Amino acid sequence: MLEKIATYIDQHRLFPESGTIIVAVSGGADSLCLLHVLNRLCGSRPEARYPAVLLHVAHLNHKLRGEASYQDAAFIVQLADSWGLPVTIGEIDVPALARQEGRSLEDAARTARYRFLRDVVQGRLIAVAHHADDQVETLLLHWLRGEGLAGMVGMLPRQQDIIRPLLGVTHAETVAYCSQHALLPLEDTSNRDPRFLRNRVRHELLPLLESMNPGIHATLLRNTEVAHVDVAWIEAQVERYWPAVVLAEQEERITLDSAALLTLPLSLQRHLLRRVTARLCAGQSPLELRHYLLIEELLRREIAGTEEVTLQLPAQLQVTRNFTNLVFERLSSKEAEHIFSALDEAIPLPVPGRVAVPGTPWIASAEIVTEPVARLARQALQRQDWLSVWQFLPKTRYTVYIDADRAGSVLTVRTRRPGDRMRPLGMTREKKVQDMLVNEHIPGADRPYIPLFFSASHCVWLAGVQIDDRVRLTATTQRILRLSIEPSSVI
Repeated sequence: MLEKIATYIDQHRLFPESGTIIVAVSGGADSLCLLHVLNRLCGSRPEARYPAVLLHVAHLNHKLRGEASYQDAAFIVQLADSWGLPVTIGEIDVPALARQEGRSLEDAARTARYRFLRDVVQGRLIAVAHHADDQVETLLLHWLRGEGLAGMVGMLPRQQDIIRPLLGVTHAETVAYCSQHALLPLEDTSNRDPRFLRNRVRHELLPLLESMNPGIHATLLRNTEVAHVDVAWIEAQVERYWPAVVLAEQEERITLDSAALLTLPLSLQRHLLRRVTARLCAGQSPLELRHYLLIEELLRREIAGTEEVTLQLPAQLQVTRNFTNLVFERLSSKEAEHIFSALDEAIPLPVPGRVAVPGTPWIASAEIVTEPVARLARQALQRQDWLSVWQFLPKTRYTVYIDADRAGSVLTVRTRRPGDRMRPLGMTREKKVQDMLVNEHIPGADRPYIPLFFSASHCVWLAGVQIDDRVRLTATTQRILRLSIEPSSVI
């Protein structure tokens, strides 16, 4: 095991010739194995393979498991002291961070962890304990999120300041190593918490895929090797054109030359934007296809003189287009909160009519279904022939049909406010909109941008999620109202 990991380190040139590496340690089998192996390989002992490389332990208390979180931190301190290694312990209230920044718990924990590590690192490398099984889970997560070719590569042995010495071994191997060396890993109960999508992939999706293809792990890893060749070439092109496109790069702000960006093929444009946003978001870009399309619309927009157009993106990113430049900024929590508090005022939605929803990349529209189609739909409703109803009224995630008379003549649209409630279709009681978003696994980064449609008395549609039961179509419906949202770069 020791030789296998050392060979992997040398093969991918993960270590500097000299200096200090920060080792992220949670206390589980993987990170405990990582620290023990690196402690044998590094330092001044005669058998050390990298005598000029020193280690510094770092552990973050996420405050997710009460007193157990503090016990874990104490264990890490004691372990590091017993091995003669310096240690830094941090703590952050991850649930509070998730609420504050509109993130999922999983995303907030990851963001907090890397912010903490980079505070400790001060320009040095960070070793994390991701292994081959983590790679498989990451590939599936990327596929679920629609991250395209770059997502098929998964995690690299080295990404910016992050190194992954265990990427060539499995979790079973790290557990066996700990047992062999009498290391007692901590048990983190959050590893089975179904609130985390990765846990559902690990405990639900992967076993299902293995039942269909027992070799699914190897298949996914082979696909990664194939895709890596193509992505490496693309990234080399991004590196080549980066100096011509990027005018200024700061920790929370990157400025691009719009004209230079537009001279590149669309593929390179998107990969370059992916790198820009990843650098502003702790190494992981939040952009999906719809965000690239919005940015591309923004780039095509005619800008005159001192005019500026701003687009809000997930993960507290903001992109501003002026006459010559495209500026990406990572907003502070207070700045993002101020923007959204100023943009959540309800605006009228005429029928028929279209309005841009402030603070979001969406245009909301409403119109009465024309009488010939409405008549056919009413007849199907009276027969309770729902197959025919949806044939006449083709609904999608972004288009729904409701009873116009029950909704009333006054419609407004806005983004979510704390305490918003509605009665989901088929229910007799109201639920918090926040709870509905969690139950539907809507990413925390997307929740501040979802439009809500209101009648004079209550929410009638949480766009992309659910309509309110009180405005559903029934056998007595006379007028049918179509509500929809569509992307727009005009904010």
